Amino acid sequence: MVSRLVLLLLLPLLSAAQEAMPYQPETHARESYEAALQTAQRDGKRLWIQIGEPGCPACQRLYWFIEAHAETAEWLHRHFIPLHVGISRENIPLFRAWDSPQLKHGVPVILVLDADGVVLTISPAGAFTASVGEFSEVKIMAFLRQWTAKPAESPEGKP
Repeated sequence: MVSRLVLLLLLPLLSAAQEAMPYQPETHARESYEAALQTAQRDGKRLWIQIGEPGCPACQRLYWFIEAHAETAEWLHRHFIPLHVGISRENIPLFRAWDSPQLKHGVPVILVLDADGVVLTISPAGAFTASVGEFSEVKIMAFLRQWTAKPAESPEGKP
C-alpha cells in the first residue's frame, strides 16, 4: 500500500522529468532536421545529431555529460547545430537517409553532417569514453574540434 502511495506521489515528477528528456520518440525529427539544415547553411555550421532513446541510460548520460561541462557545451552550441533524434517509426526515413547508424552502432550514436546534409562521420558514443560507462571531456572536445566547420565553409568565409 505504501509503495502505491509513493508511486502516485512520484508520477507527476516522473512525467515532468520525461518531458525534459531528449530523444522523445513521439517527436517527428523531420521538421527539426530541415530547420537545423537551414540554420547550418545560413551560419556556416555543421549539424551534430545524437540518436538515442529516453529510456537508454547511456543516451541520457551522454546528453547530460555534455550539458554539464561548460567548455564542451559552449563549443557544441557555438560551432554546431545540435539535434537530438529519438528512435521512432516516424523517424525511420531520416535514419535510412543517414544509412541507419543506430542499427550498426547502437545508441547513442553521433553523426556530423555538413550544411548540405551530407554525413561526414558517424561515431558510436563508446569512442568518447575513458573507461566503461565514463565519458571523457577530452575525447569529446577532440572530436568536436576535429569536425568543426572550417572558416572557408561558412557562407561569408567567416568562422
